[in-house]
Amino acid sequence: MSSDRQPSSSQPPSASARVGGFSLAELSLRRPVTITMLFVSMVVIGLIATQRLPLAFLPEIQAPFIFVDMPYPGSTPEEVERTIIRPVEEALSTLSGVKRMNSQARADGGFVFMEFRWNRDIEIVAAEARERIDAIRGELPSDLQRYFVMKFATSDQPVLRVRFATDRDLSGSYELLEREIKRRLERLPGVARVDISGVAPAEVEIAVSSERVEAHGISLNVLAQRLQAANFSVSAGEIDDGNRRLRVQPIGELTNIDAVRNLVIDGRGTRLSDIADVQLKPSRLDYGRRLEGRAAVGIDIFKERSANLVDVGRSVLAELEPISQRPELHGISFTVIENQARGVTESLSELASSGLVGMGLAVLVLFGFLRHWPSTLMVALAIPVAIVVTLGLMYFMDMSLNILSMMGLLLAIGMLVDNAVVVTESIFQYREKYPDSPWRAAIEGTRGVQLAISAGTLTSVIVFLPNIFGERNQISLFLSHVAVTITISMLVSWLIAVSLIPMLSARIRRPPNGAGTRGLIAWMVARYAAILEWSLHHRALSVLAIIGIIAVSMVPATATRFDMFANEQGREFDIQYRWNSAYSLPQLSREVKRIEDYLDENRERFGIQQIYSWYSERGWAATRLTLEPDAMDGASVAKVQEAIMADLPRLATAELSLSQQQRGSGSGEG
Repeated sequence: MSSDRQPSSSQPPSASARVGGFSLAELSLRRPVTITMLFVSMVVIGLIATQRLPLAFLPEIQAPFIFVDMPYPGSTPEEVERTIIRPVEEALSTLSGVKRMNSQARADGGFVFMEFRWNRDIEIVAAEARERIDAIRGELPSDLQRYFVMKFATSDQPVLRVRFATDRDLSGSYELLEREIKRRLERLPGVARVDISGVAPAEVEIAVSSERVEAHGISLNVLAQRLQAANFSVSAGEIDDGNRRLRVQPIGELTNIDAVRNLVIDGRGTRLSDIADVQLKPSRLDYGRRLEGRAAVGIDIFKERSANLVDVGRSVLAELEPISQRPELHGISFTVIENQARGVTESLSELASSGLVGMGLAVLVLFGFLRHWPSTLMVALAIPVAIVVTLGLMYFMDMSLNILSMMGLLLAIGMLVDNAVVVTESIFQYREKYPDSPWRAAIEGTRGVQLAISAGTLTSVIVFLPNIFGERNQISLFLSHVAVTITISMLVSWLIAVSLIPMLSARIRRPPNGAGTRGLIAWMVARYAAILEWSLHHRALSVLAIIGIIAVSMVPATATRFDMFANEQGREFDIQYRWNSAYSLPQLSREVKRIEDYLDENRERFGIQQIYSWYSERGWAATRLTLEPDAMDGASVAKVQEAIMADLPRLATAELSLSQQQRGSGSGEG
């Protein structure tokens, strides 16, 4: 005998119970172990990849700029402009995609700055720039030893800036700092390089006496050629001697200061010390730094491109502890003036906390409408699964977890449950229609809304596609990280809604029918029905009301301030110096010292915790202030800034302005 009995909840639906063709919902019901293992595998891989996901404040973006620096000491700005800047400008102007070019000539060299269109590959541009300059090398001065072509990226800022505080004079301690600190830190995993700042390696100074040169009858040109030829190390090939191969390398390097003094410069046996005073002294610096009024010597640590910012910062700080205890560095205290790792960790932690709070609120709202904990938890499962899978895909796409990608995840949290809620509601409606066939209810309920949620998901995703595949510019490069995370998480939530949700909903009890006739939900349903009925009977008024709301909303919208990155009112900011002319280093030092002395005298009044300044003959200078948490009895940072700028001494040589230091973003220290 035939039977019309529906398939039980523990069996797959029969052929007669199927509607339409193949669907992911039916596959998940027929292959629950396969679907479960698929999502478990994606979650496990995502968790593993998340542990290796690089952390950064902003995504790594290469700006379309190149900076060609050409050191040429001992000259004049006019000569540098005529013999170096102009030929280089003419050669580089033939590069394609140039938007802007400017240059500057100084007594010790010059530079050319070029800006290109964002669609140009800056690596190729830099290579082409080197080719152009090499092609005109014969037109440049013969004693122009080298030039530098530099590129810019958001990852170029140092991870850590450490300054040394001591009563000792460290101006001649370059070798000590290099041996005890630099080399040890460069051995750490993830550290690309360590730069020593505030002190330069020693150089040999040869002060030629004109009287003694004339007395010995020596030409300065001959002397220069003799000095250049004296210090060399070249390869002279190889010699085969039976079974042995000998490498020949003549070495004429000068290894110590006495070898330089005793260098014979003519056929009569005249030594260099006979016509010049030769001494070893630190190289001249064109910049200065002061921390709390004392000369600041320190190190800047840069990470490798693929290294984790937080891991590198922690390993460097851990290594500095034993280094500071070494006897050679007795009396030197280390002060960390900037730690990107700490800023990134704090920013991402705040965003993560906000995300967890938002997730918890989303679950409570879901329960308020569903009134069924199993259904609520099933729907809420889409949030952590989608986020973990998205983080895993970000790792394989060579992305970093930064402020913008985290922002994309936070924006997506509220949308991740939309598809699951719609599918769950549809399935439970079919459960009321087929109370004895949860499988059929799951399949037909999912199929009934699958087109709608697919269209809704694609509509949400397609909005962000221009940011990913559209024209490259500064905005799109940053926002693409927001777009990618939202797009991936939305697609994963769609996959969960059409596969995992039907499989789970067929295995849990059907929730109670609605929320009854009392309570907040019932009241909201009744009011909504009344408003909907009124709007259908008064369509013209409804349309006019909507137009009126839009018009009123445009008034405050026109007064909205547009800014790519709003300045965060942190406890740290810079006083920038805009010099009216070119000044020597001692002059710059005196002017900056006036500002420092005033700030130090009013340290308690303004609640200043630390004063750090830097200045250079190249034109950049600033004084960074770090405020106490309770500065000026808890006044806002803006109030403290206004009070400082109101009474700040006026300089005839420079204009002073404020610049907010964004947390974790790296400084603009020259």
